[in-house]
Amino acid sequence: MTSTRRTLRTLGATALLAAVVLTGCANEEPLDSAPPSTPVSPTVPDDEARTTTPDAVSVTSPAPDEQEATSAPEEASQTSEAPRVETVEASDGTFEVEIPEGWEQALDLARQNVAEEQREAIVLAAKDRERRDEFFTNVVVTREEYVGSLTSAVEDTAEQLAGEDGEYELLDPVEVDGNQAPGYTVVREVNDTTIHQTQRWISHDGTLYSVTLSVVDSQVGDTADLLDEMLSTWRWLD
Repeated sequence: MTSTRRTLRTLGATALLAAVVLTGCANEEPLDSAPPSTPVSPTVPDDEARTTTPDAVSVTSPAPDEQEATSAPEEASQTSEAPRVETVEASDGTFEVEIPEGWEQALDLARQNVAEEQREAIVLAAKDRERRDEFFTNVVVTREEYVGSLTSAVEDTAEQLAGEDGEYELLDPVEVDGNQAPGYTVVREVNDTTIHQTQRWISHDGTLYSVTLSVVDSQVGDTADLLDEMLSTWRWLD
């Protein structure tokens, strides 16, 4: 019972932490440039792209060598339009996961918004580059102390975090690279804004990882499968 209560406190703080990060992101502008590990694809102007379309090629009827040269930019343009997916490694080196297209790493920002003693617990953070209703949708992953009765701890924490005025829903476990991850969604008010937080707990080799997705109310429909899709790319590195 003592272990479960301790986990309720730490995991409750994790969900609050995610909300703090979300609020902190609302006061920050998106990063001006992508992280060094993020590939940057060139942007082709609209009028230039039109000159490389098949119709344009057939009208000008260039010589074979010219046609080959003309089609090269088209192929490059098609390549640049492929989705850019970034794989991010946790700061403790235990796992990696893909973040959605249009997102960026936010570990430094997440750690700036919490007390110093909590910073090392955050091992991964990422957020949408685009602000929506004054918030950036984000995911925060923290390392927590191991708990034996994971399922009951999840249920107790969800009820505690929702409080009297909030609401919560328990979720069926999903598999995360060989480990079952139970979780819940809690809806509550943060700074007069309705926030939906989905949290899943992953127990692996004696360590508990808490993964929290925070979304503003208006974006719930657009992000319904986002967390599960991210977790499907999770890979342990140990």
